[in-house]
Amino acid sequence: MVKWIKLIAISWLFFLVSFYWGVYVYETKRWPYPIIQEIKRFVAGHEVEKTSSAQKMLNDHGAKPFRHLVSENVKTPVSGRHRPLRGLPLKPRRQNPMIFISEDAPKGYRVIYGVFDFIETLCGAIMLDDKGNVAHVWEVSQKDVNWKHRPDTNIYPHGFEIAPDGCILVDYDYGSSLTKYDYCNRIVWRLKGEFHHSIDFDGESHFWALRHPGEAMVRIDYRSGETLKNFNILDVVNTNLDMDIFGICQGGRLVTGRDDAFHSNDVEALPVDLAKYYPSFEVGDILVSLRSVNLIFVMNPETLKVKWWRQGLTRRQHDPDWNAKGTITVFNNNMHREYSNILEIDPVTMESKVLVDGRKYDFYSSARGKHQFLPGGGVLITSTLQGWVFETDSDGNVVFEFINTYEDGENLVVSEARFLPLDFFEELPECDS
Repeated sequence: MVKWIKLIAISWLFFLVSFYWGVYVYETKRWPYPIIQEIKRFVAGHEVEKTSSAQKMLNDHGAKPFRHLVSENVKTPVSGRHRPLRGLPLKPRRQNPMIFISEDAPKGYRVIYGVFDFIETLCGAIMLDDKGNVAHVWEVSQKDVNWKHRPDTNIYPHGFEIAPDGCILVDYDYGSSLTKYDYCNRIVWRLKGEFHHSIDFDGESHFWALRHPGEAMVRIDYRSGETLKNFNILDVVNTNLDMDIFGICQGGRLVTGRDDAFHSNDVEALPVDLAKYYPSFEVGDILVSLRSVNLIFVMNPETLKVKWWRQGLTRRQHDPDWNAKGTITVFNNNMHREYSNILEIDPVTMESKVLVDGRKYDFYSSARGKHQFLPGGGVLITSTLQGWVFETDSDGNVVFEFINTYEDGENLVVSEARFLPLDFFEELPECDS
């Protein structure tokens, strides 16, 4: 009897020690919390994944890219309107993407970054000419990273930027690098770190990016990859303690910034050529989006003081942008409401209006997504979770579409699309075939 009492007592003691040790690890975020979190994230994948355990295993072994497929509210091509996009180095297991381009579409290049299931790599960027034909392809990967990293099958392409010299910058959600590739697909430099969501030039030879941990905002030299400035969201919160726009997620204690309390997903500097349209702001002020608190704001990156903000006009938004109208346009995901929209906000009058109503176009991406307000009044939209890019003109007519068809009823995700004028590039190099 005594033996059993001792055994029960030891078991209870072991349980209590394990329980309180687990609580301590969770609350303090100390070792082995990062390992536990990484295992959880690897198994679960992206927050919007809807894959079974069997599908995850098949994906992670390269059988089929289940983690990157969308099947709900998926866009399908219209017979007679869309044509297959040929000329891409695709694996034979997938169908060709489908494309539509109207004669009324603006003349220029369209660059699309996302998952393509190329023969050599899973992810990359493609450039289409003004006729909608393949003009160039960049294939990107983390497989040659010389530090610990997740395989390409388990990361999610997201941040993207392209320069007049033909180089591109790319990062990935849950990845471990930000990489600059030249026009011929050679790595120029690569930075170690969990960069995510957003890469945006500031109008000079620098760009802004986001990085974990701490939801850091980082300014980087484009030529060398050197980090020039680095601060995190809690630095911004602590600089603006008289402003309670950040406190909505605090509850009974201060947030730590490690549990996705803010979910920063965009940072863009006001460039010189657009500053004249924003008399209330200065060149270099940055426009920031925090998804978890439905907040966009403008701040000075030197003082970290917030100059302007709007909260609650959008729901789980992404990608607020500056433009030549002096307004701020936003990709409003509108999560849980079954349609997204593109919203325009006047930072002076605070008035807002819907530029593109998702209900009209059957447009809905509950997470992720990008947009570009075009000079003629059109909008180029990347609906990531539909595997769909579409472009409207100033009258709301669809003049361009790209559907990243994998097979019937399934599309591969697309992360971002860009429209570039035909004179965007400097002299481009000749690449070996």
